[in-house]
Amino acid sequence: MSAKAKVFIVKHDYQADHKVFFVDHDYQEKNQQIISPGVLVDHDYQADVKVFIVDHDYQATIKILRKNFPK
Repeated sequence: MSAKAKVFIVKHDYQADHKVFFVDHDYQEKNQQIISPGVLVDHDYQADVKVFIVDHDYQATIKILRKNFPK
């Protein structure tokens, strides 16, 4: 894998490799190294990792601060 993960946000959870939840404090982060550092890509075929944003922390495999999420 390259130095920066290529991340794509999918529209449906079943399309995702990982589910992401945004946390408020750095000590709450979990598995963030999978996508950070990273860069958002425009198309799913360009992505190393496909993610879906969830509403609840218990649904997530990755918990990350908004500032650390790929741009």
